[in-house]
Amino acid sequence: MSKRFTAALILSALLLSSLASCGAADEANDGVTTAAQNTVQTTAQTTAELTDSVPTLDFDGAEFRTIVQDSTVYDIYVAEETGDILNDTIYARNRRIEERFNVKIAEPLTLDFNGISQRVKKMVNAGDDEYDLVIGQMETEGADAAAGYFRNWYDIPYLDFNMPWYPKSIVENAATVNGKMFNMVSDLCISYAEQTWSIIYDKVVAENYGINGLYDTVRQGEWTIDKLSELTKDVYTDVNGDGKADPEDYYGYTTALNGCLILGYFYGFNQTLVKIENNEVNMILNNEKSASICEKLYSLYYESQGTYCPTDSSNAGMYDVFVKGNTLFCPIQLQYLYSQLRDYEHDFGVLPFPKWDSAQEEYYSICDAGSNVLSVPVTATKTEMIGALVEALSAESYKTVLPVYYDIALNTKSARDEESVEMMDIILGNRVIDFAYLYDGWTGWVFKLGDFIKEKDAFASKYASNETAMQKYYQKVLDFFLED
Repeated sequence: MSKRFTAALILSALLLSSLASCGAADEANDGVTTAAQNTVQTTAQTTAELTDSVPTLDFDGAEFRTIVQDSTVYDIYVAEETGDILNDTIYARNRRIEERFNVKIAEPLTLDFNGISQRVKKMVNAGDDEYDLVIGQMETEGADAAAGYFRNWYDIPYLDFNMPWYPKSIVENAATVNGKMFNMVSDLCISYAEQTWSIIYDKVVAENYGINGLYDTVRQGEWTIDKLSELTKDVYTDVNGDGKADPEDYYGYTTALNGCLILGYFYGFNQTLVKIENNEVNMILNNEKSASICEKLYSLYYESQGTYCPTDSSNAGMYDVFVKGNTLFCPIQLQYLYSQLRDYEHDFGVLPFPKWDSAQEEYYSICDAGSNVLSVPVTATKTEMIGALVEALSAESYKTVLPVYYDIALNTKSARDEESVEMMDIILGNRVIDFAYLYDGWTGWVFKLGDFIKEKDAFASKYASNETAMQKYYQKVLDFFLED
């Protein structure tokens, strides 16, 4: 999927390299370079020509009213052109859609995720048609969806979920049940890209430790949890000489007990939580592989000299350790590549989350639950306008906004070569979202997973102590989907 976004970047790299090249060796490679340029140009052209199938419509100057997380208002709105390329691309996208459909994309109401939930509940309970689209945090919107506050996206016209601006796992992987989907993601949500989990590493220090060719390791399918553990277990230096592990020392791997991060490991290992089969909840988490995953994560977190896990369960602690240059590897959301690491002293590389083993066919990644999903309040009446605008805005974002965003995200020391672009293709092209995650609602398995690895061999007991409550919760959500 993400090849569409990197085509222009690769083309630029190829053109720059061809301008800088000279000599017989370069002449010998001229045919290969030309073929690659032609391929990338064709991909970019195909992307630019791909369009939505929304017909000609005129909404008589109606306002498109939205609520959005205050931290991610740019998913839907910017007030004016500022000279910033991403801001101005979003502004231009909105103006094109406004002119095409004779609508006004109104300045949204911006609240935190709890505030959005409260406002939606108040609006719906009062029977008000105040807002057309909710762009809110995944966990909270999942809880509100299961409580009946949102419309079924399949009842909204003009949406084509087979188009590439919708993640394929939205339709697959049981995100759709009984022909219903109440929360949805598209390329309208920049936050769904920027909060994708990856692994970064310090290229300079890696070379000092004799760690080379990690991109080849990924290509060969050998970037696994065992490989990560092997490379980091002996990397430790008591920098301040106080005889104890603290943030001032140097580590092979710094991580956290954040629930979504732990989920990233599970889903990265192709081990999901719940599957809906024959209209029944199947707890596929309960198997020997999950127990083995917990054992390996426990070992990585607590038995490896090279791993540091700050007591703070948020992400900030581990990011600080990397930013200060005190760790070789670290999980990170892509948004922090450019917001925190632009001034990082060394070159660094970006890798996908590791696979479980080399037999696993694909690398998988997830987006943090803080990212936005799209929902339509049940009191919204302008469903034709909502469907037309969401489809058209998503298509425009796919073609214009996301390529610019990725260019900014990649325009750091992490991506001064073609290989980093290739890694980003893998990370962004294999993002997974499913029923259990989309509708976790702060009550499902996601934020229980950290407890599974805090103690050695704890999977069986932790699972057993939560199984009844989890079965009841997911069954309640499923029953809502199965209602006529």
